[in-house]
This record gives sequence, structure tokens and C-alpha cells, in this order.
Amino acid sequence: MSDPSAAAKENAKAGMTPERARKITVAVRALMALGALGLLIGAVTARVIWAGEAEIAASTAALKRGEAQEAVVRARRAAGWYAPGAPHVRVAYERLVALATAAEGQGDRETALLAWRGVRTAALETRWLVVPHAEDLDRANRAIARIESAAPRPPGTRTEPPQRIEERQLAALARDEAPRTPWVVALLAAFVAWAGGAVWALRRATSVKTGLDMRGARAGLLVALAGVVVWVLALWRA
Repeated sequence: MSDPSAAAKENAKAGMTPERARKITVAVRALMALGALGLLIGAVTARVIWAGEAEIAASTAALKRGEAQEAVVRARRAAGWYAPGAPHVRVAYERLVALATAAEGQGDRETALLAWRGVRTAALETRWLVVPHAEDLDRANRAIARIESAAPRPPGTRTEPPQRIEERQLAALARDEAPRTPWVVALLAAFVAWAGGAVWALRRATSVKTGLDMRGARAGLLVALAGVVVWVLALWRA
């Protein structure tokens, strides 16, 4: 077993104070954690891109077989495997729009609606603090409202102008029922506060070097409690 005093003397000879050694250790651990996080993000991104490219390939194969609806379904799945800047996402949206436009021009209402709804669904699925494909979402909403307004109607509603129906459909599609962004941010902050406060309190309460530090433990518990309160409030308001 090495002598701690001998190690301290060696550090002192090398111009390394205990405080500096501690800071270096913390920095090394932080770099290792960042490296592990980077590997995890890279693995997840690779998985997303691989799955998206596979769905695009399946969509292309369906097109070659003349199966337009299967091509739409596969392209929608590819758009759902979203990663910023991924080539398959751009190809998926372009294919969905092209298939929708072609089907609408040929009078194929069913396929056109399937494709435009695919654009809408993919855009809504991949939104977070922002909507990456907001323009595509707006275009899809307008197209769906236009097609639905021209659909055959029950006898009791035939006197209503198609323009009125289209406006009502568009208003319903444009209604944003997603959680409000500030409260989503509050949810994330609350989770960090709860987890961080709990870990801090546990470390202070079980520290070998300083013994039981009730003041530090109480501070951590207060932060954790505040995190829980904000979490519940954000869930209620979001």
C-alpha cells in the first residue's frame, strides 16, 4: 500500500499541490464523461441514419414495383428517422411531396391524402423546441384542407361553400396542441435539479473525507425538492 504522505511529497516536489491535483482529476473525469457521451450520441445517430436509409431504399423498391402507397408509407417512416442534416430526411420529404402532387394531379385522392398526411405526421413527430420542417407542415395542412373540402359531402351539407369547409379544415389542422415550449424546458430543468440535488445530498451525507455534512445535504435536498415541485407544475401546465 502506498504512503499518502509520500505521494503528497512527490507531488510537492513536482510543483503539484493537492488542490491542483484534485482539479486535474476532476478535469480528466469530465473529459472521459464527455467522450462517453460523444460515443453514445454517435452510436444513436448512426442507428438513425442506417434505419432512414433502409426505409428510403424500401420506398424506392416499392416505386419500381408500381406500389405508390407502399412507397409513401416507407418514405414517411424514413422522414420519421430524423437527424439534423441527414440526406435521407430531405429525400423522404421530397418524395412524399412529389408523390402527393402526382397523385392529386391524377385524381387519386386516397394516395394524395396519404402522402400529405405522411408529411404532416413526420413533421409533427420530429418537432421539439422548434419544428424543423415547419414549411412542409404548413404546405401539407393546406393541401389536406383543400382536398378534404373538395370531397363528396353528405346531403345536408352540400349547400356549404367549399371555401368555408377548407378554412375550417385548415384551422383544425393548424391548431397546436403540443406541450408549450417554456414548460417543456421547465420539465428538463426540473429533472436536472432533482437528479443533481439528490446526488449532491447523497455525496455530502456519505462523504468519507468530510464526514456527515448536514448543511450541504440539506441544500441538496432543497434543490431536489424544488425540482420535484417544478416538475409537477410543468406537467400540469404543459
